[in-house]
Order: sequence, then C-alpha cells, then structure tokens
Amino acid sequence: MTTRKTLGAFAACAAPLLAAVLLLACGGGGSAPASTPASGGEEALRAAQPGELVAYFKSRLAERTALGYFPYPGGTPAPMPAAGGGGGVASAFSGTHLQEAGVDEDDLLKTDGSFVYALHSAYASAYPSAGEVVPARLEARRILQDGSLGTAASVALDSQAVVRGMYLAEDAGRVAVLGSKQGQVALDVFDVTGGAPPAHAMQVLIDGSLISTRRIGNVLYVASTWSPDLSRYWSPPGTPEPQVEATLAELNASALLPTIRVGGAPARPLVEEQDCQLQPASASRSLQLTTLTAIDLSTPALERRSRCFVGNGDTLYMSTAAVYVATSRNYWLAADVMPAALPEQATTDIHKFTLQGLQLAYRGSAEITGHLGWDRQKMPYRMSEHQGDLRVVTYTGTTGWTGVADATLARQTPASPATLTVLRESAPAGRLVRVATLPNARRPAPLGHEGEQVYAVQFAGPLAYIVTFRRTDPLYVLDLSDPADPRATGELAIPGFSDYLFPLANGKLLGVGKDATDEGLLQGLKIALFDVSDPALPLLLSSRSLGERGSSSALDYTRHGINIFRDGGQARIALPVRLVETVSGEPRYTRQGLARYVVDTAAGTLAERAMLVATQFDGSSADTDRFAQFHLAGERSVQSARATYYLSGGEVRHIAEP
Repeated sequence: MTTRKTLGAFAACAAPLLAAVLLLACGGGGSAPASTPASGGEEALRAAQPGELVAYFKSRLAERTALGYFPYPGGTPAPMPAAGGGGGVASAFSGTHLQEAGVDEDDLLKTDGSFVYALHSAYASAYPSAGEVVPARLEARRILQDGSLGTAASVALDSQAVVRGMYLAEDAGRVAVLGSKQGQVALDVFDVTGGAPPAHAMQVLIDGSLISTRRIGNVLYVASTWSPDLSRYWSPPGTPEPQVEATLAELNASALLPTIRVGGAPARPLVEEQDCQLQPASASRSLQLTTLTAIDLSTPALERRSRCFVGNGDTLYMSTAAVYVATSRNYWLAADVMPAALPEQATTDIHKFTLQGLQLAYRGSAEITGHLGWDRQKMPYRMSEHQGDLRVVTYTGTTGWTGVADATLARQTPASPATLTVLRESAPAGRLVRVATLPNARRPAPLGHEGEQVYAVQFAGPLAYIVTFRRTDPLYVLDLSDPADPRATGELAIPGFSDYLFPLANGKLLGVGKDATDEGLLQGLKIALFDVSDPALPLLLSSRSLGERGSSSALDYTRHGINIFRDGGQARIALPVRLVETVSGEPRYTRQGLARYVVDTAAGTLAERAMLVATQFDGSSADTDRFAQFHLAGERSVQSARATYYLSGGEVRHIAEP
C-alpha cells in the first residue's frame, strides 16, 4: 500500500507563484512497447455498485485509524488564481488566449465586440483606516463607434465570495462568474440579454474546491474536488477493532457526497452513488471525490449533469470532443507550487471522458511515468489531443524548481527531464493504450540535459515545442506526425528560458519568460521570437529584455496574462508587467503597465512599442496601497484593430490604435 510522506513546505514571499506542500509516495510505472496498455490496469475506473462507495471509504478510514491518521485527507487543492493558442487567423478582436480553439476558459476581461465585460476583484488598503475596502464587481461597458467605451454599468458581487474568473455565453445572453465561498464553488449567473446592464439571475453553490473549468457553446464544464468531513467516524489510535467497526457502521452515502444548491432551493446531492467511479485496485488512502459537472447556461434553471470518481484531481485539459483529468495515486500537489522534488517513481493517471452536451461518458484511463510539473497554470499545456490521440509531456527528472538535487533521489543513469507519451483509446472500455514514448530504445536521446527542468510546453498540430532550463534554454522541436514514431528534429540553446510559447503565422514562435546569465542566474523579463519553419533548425530571430532581476509579468500568475491580436502576418502583443530597475544605485520597483510589441511574422521582426504605464512606485509607504490596487495577477487586456482595452487598478482603460 502507498504511504504518503511530507517532503517539504517552501515559502517564496517575493515570488509570483505560491509555495505549497507536496505529499509523496513511491509509485510504479515505466516504458512499454508501442500499442500496449499503459499499465496493468490499476488506473482504470469502474462504476460503483450500490454500497461500494461507502465500503470504499470505510476501508480507507479503518486503514487511516490503524495508522493514527486524522480523517481529513488534507488533499483538497487550494483555490487557484484565475486561470491558453493558435496560428495567424485574423479576427475582429482578441479575447482570452485559449489553449484549444472553440474551448473557452475563464478570465477577468471578456468582449463580444460590442461590449467589454470586466471582473474587478475586491481590494483594500494595507492600512484600513486610510480608505475603504473596494468591493468586487462585474462591469459592462459598450464599445462606441470610435472604439472608446461608454458609461460603465456595474453590479456588486457577493462579498463573501472570492472571485476567480468569468465566462461570457453570448448566445445565452449570460455572464457566469466563478469563485469560492466558505468551502464551496460559487457560480453567479447574470443576464445581459440585448446589451442590458448585468442583472443577477441566480447563484449556484457546489461543495468543494475548484480544479478547473471550460465552456463549449452554452455548456459550462466544472471540475471540482470534495473532501467530506469524516471526523465523527474517526477513532483514536489503539481503539479496539469492534469499536472502530461500530463507529464506521454509521457512515452512509449522504455523508460522503457533495451537495449543490441552486438559488434559494434546498441543498441536494450533486451526484448519486451510481454516478461515481472507483479505482478498485488503488491502494491510495485518499478520502476525496472529484466531480465533473456540465451546466447548460442557456436554460432558466441551469440544467446539469454530473459524474464523479474517487480520488484527487490535479488538472483538467479539454478538447472539443473530450475532457481529460490528470490525477495520481502516489503524490499530491496542494496548490500553485514552486520549489519541490519528487521521487523518480512518480506516475500520473489520465482519465478520459467524452463530451456530448451535458453527457459525460467515461472512456478509459492510463498510468504514465512522471508528473505534470508544479505550476497548475501550466499543467493543461502539457496535454494535447490531435486526431484522436492524446499527447502528454511529463517531467521525469528528480530535481525540483530550485535546481538542487536531493542526493537520496540520485540514480546512476539520469532520467530524461521530459518524456512524451502518446495515448489512444482502445476498443475495450476502460483502457487508453500507449502508442509510443520518447525517448525510447530507437531514439534514446534525452529531451533536456541532466539536471534541467521542463518549463514551457506547446503543441501545434503535428508539432510540439518543449523548453527545459538550468543554465541555458534548450528549445526542442518534436515531430509528432507519426504518432507511433515521435522524434526530436531540432534543438536550440540560448541563455534564459521561456515559461510560455505561442505559435504565430509563417512558422514563427513567440516565447515569454526570464533572461539569465551564462551561469543560469535569473535576470529580468525576456520576450523572444523564433523561426521554427524548419523543424530541424530552429532559430532565434530577435529578443527583448525588460526590467531587472525581480521583474514579473502577468504570465507569472496566470496563463491568461498575455493578449495577442493577429491581423494577417502581424501580431500585436500586450503583456502587463511590473518592473524592477536600478534607481540611485539600488534596484527597486519603479513602474507597472502594459508592455507592447509588434511581430511581423513575414519579415521575422520583433518591435517594441511604448509601454502604457498604469502606476508608478516611488519607494514610499504609499507603494503598499498601490501593490494592493494594482495586483499584477488581476491585470488583463483585449485588443481590436482600433483599440486596446486594459484592465488595471479597478478600471478598464481605452487606448486608441493608429
């Protein structure tokens, strides 16, 4: 049986990512020949029969009691900061950057070309006596004929909820605001039919914490995880077995299942026992349920369907046809994580569900070697479905974010930092088979050098791009056109690294990350333009550095921190940044605003435009208030041919474009 161990908790007060704790245990896994099951089948899910869910939790509680564990699993992920990317197709405006075309993601700024909708988070002065708390609100502003914005129509949001993001369901005439409220997922639905000011329609509360969401058409898909309160069924260590059994005898399904409350109606179970899937062979002592809920935003009462499985959920990736949930039975990520180390035996389970409106049908599972990293914002980018196959890049090295190896985890033959696995649904239900892996016996060259870590992953149809880093940034180009024989075709090493990669037209690739010295010491922000038109010979065409060590961008907090407006062969880049610069011989924060660039993909040029300054820092005590009001995680932009709209400091700014 698997025993979880606390590996460490790390703090990073000045870093843009939150520290977290990893609970780990040894696991299995390894390579397999092409077209074989990805493992022995322990990862497969099976529909629970009457009484099985309760029996499962009773057995896990008994095991935890015998080991002296308190009943709380400690495994519900903390709420995430508001949580994607395409070629060169022109459109009237550029909204949220999406991982998959046609699959919308929640964001703080949305537009349909006629209105701009902004989600303003609450903020307060660090010194309450100096000012009032500014409440969270949803704002709608009409786009006027000249591109400027009309008068704002605002509605206050639930003061007890922490907002995360929103969706604009244009066909349904509704805006859905997501957040968390007292241990529940909060969904507030507003009517905006015909451009009317937002009017609150109803609130939906679901037990648990949000993992991720997506929207296709009018259907919103919500993945959440729930840890039931089982303290009343816990017995102290040393309790006689008959007494333990008597305490557990009172446990029933109603104590385990999450509930949902719609409007003023009474709470009711989100799922029934028969809606849940079990991993019969799992040895995990997890006391969590992960649920997938499909909600039709166009229906008056928000018609919905839910499925669940026992275990935690790390992240969600969705194509237009299927949703994949990644989880593990041998490690757990608590929240957005920075420094860490994982045992080389770490494995990840991938569960596939097909989508058809509100219907979610389980299709199969696979266990693969490695994990999806520590940053929940980047996890979805490590999966991509193409022509029915799921491609997954896992991190299989043994060192964590800090780059300091744990000697106890060393191995004689270092693992390739990155491993690509291609999975395909098999005819028998419940199985995803491994079509290929890379590296493999035929192509053994590692993806990344020893001691490096996986930073950026971007799939683009039959190609994939991977960035690893320790001292320099190797950019790898993978050819996945033959799913059974993936291969690395090109490699480019430059100082620094890219956290995110964005495919552009004419074989160009934009990278955004950090600069670094030849020794690997991080410097300021770095924007780089690559030519990948020849996959065997990737080239760096141009790069720009911005700020000094300690500078950050909105991409350090959320994958939605960048906006790219594509107009034929030209791409306008908008990126909120907070800069550290040397003043009087001392580095300090100086200014925050929207950094702007223009890429000419035909000419292969990267030109810098004037930065739109939102606020200045002067080193005084007033900077504390400015940091609160202008939190970089809450800055966004959208663009059109005529204008840029910049969400910063509790307002939406309009900037006319020439």
